[in-house]
Parts: sequence; C-alpha cells; structure tokens
Amino acid sequence: MEFDIKKIPVYKRALSYLRPVWLRNEKSVINLQLEVLLYRGRFQLATGDALYSDGAHYTPALTAVRSLRKHMPAVKSVLIMGAGLGSMVQVVKKKGYNPRFTLVEIDKVVLRLAMDFLTNATDAVVEPVCADAMDFMRDNKNKFDLIFIDIFDSRTVPDFATSTEFLTQCRNSLTPGGNLAFNYIVNDDRKWAQAQKTFAAIFPDHKIIESSINRILVTTED
Repeated sequence: MEFDIKKIPVYKRALSYLRPVWLRNEKSVINLQLEVLLYRGRFQLATGDALYSDGAHYTPALTAVRSLRKHMPAVKSVLIMGAGLGSMVQVVKKKGYNPRFTLVEIDKVVLRLAMDFLTNATDAVVEPVCADAMDFMRDNKNKFDLIFIDIFDSRTVPDFATSTEFLTQCRNSLTPGGNLAFNYIVNDDRKWAQAQKTFAAIFPDHKIIESSINRILVTTED
C-alpha cells in the first residue's frame, strides 16, 4: 500500500475529520485482523480492539518525548520496540530531531506497513528489524541514547517485557546518560504493581505519567 494522502479521494479525507475511514485490511500469522484507517487526515493502524498507531498524535510517544525534551537534542540513536506505523519516529521528527532509528517488530506485515509509511512520509533514517523484542535484546550489542518500549499483544503487555532480565538488558543497552520510556496498559492491578516494582528496581530514577488506562514510565536519569 502506498501511503500518499493526495491519492485518497477528497470525500474520504473530509469524512475522516468526522470519523475514522477504513482504507484496507491486512492480516498476518500474528495479527489476524489489521486495519489501516484514515482519521483527521492521518493514517492509523488498528486491530480489532487496539490502536497500534496514531501518527504524530500517538499519546504515549508524545508523552515520552515531551517528558524527555531536555535530553532530546543530544539523542542520536533511538531504539523502538513495537512498530505500529512508526508513530515514535513521526513524533521525534516532527519535534525537529533527526536521530537514527532502529525499529524492532515481530510481525513482518506490521513492519512492512511501517516502513512503507515512513519511506513515503519522512526522510528518517530507519533500520527495520523483524524480530521478537526479547530475542533482539538478548543478542543486542549496540547502545542507544533512547529506548522506547511499546510492545503489546492486543492491549496486553507480554510478561517478558516487564521481567528483570529484559529490563536489565535494556538498561545495559543505553549509552551513558541515555533514557528509556515504557508504554504500559493496565489490565490487572496486581500485574501492574509487580511491573512497577521490577521497573523501579532497575531504573530507580523514573516517573510515571498517567493517560487514561496507559501508564508511561520514563527514566529521569541525567
């Protein structure tokens, strides 16, 4: 699919300012239902019960970048785990920053859609990696100035993403002074409490920003 807003019929573009407009369906082994939508002139990616991307208006990405604004001018490399349509890339670029991005996504269809969109919509330098985030971090030898964790199975954060092992690997993959942001959706209060405890043990200096059912954990280390 070519993501070119000028090729969308004018009536659909106008209608998108009233409600999401369906453009096409995709499916994969991992996601049996993926919908590409147009809403308020921006492309979205959704499953049956979750919004995976909302362009430069994606709240978790916006929250993370705003919270880390004093650090962003020095950010030269960003690792994003969970592609969507590359909302984090769009947010960072729209704010005027130009780091290199590594985009890790287990679903090859989602990754293809993200790269199709980003290639058409931005001049960002993006390295796509089709891999499970757990496997990627286990083998990773690179360092990043910013890591954004946006990993979901529908609306649920997989258990490995809040494990001591995974978060320690993330910490070890940060450059000195690097920061991390983690998007979490609360479905179970007990799991959320444990996730906070584990995160705090590895990243003592952090804050939690609430946005509806989302919790964005952002490190505050200088």
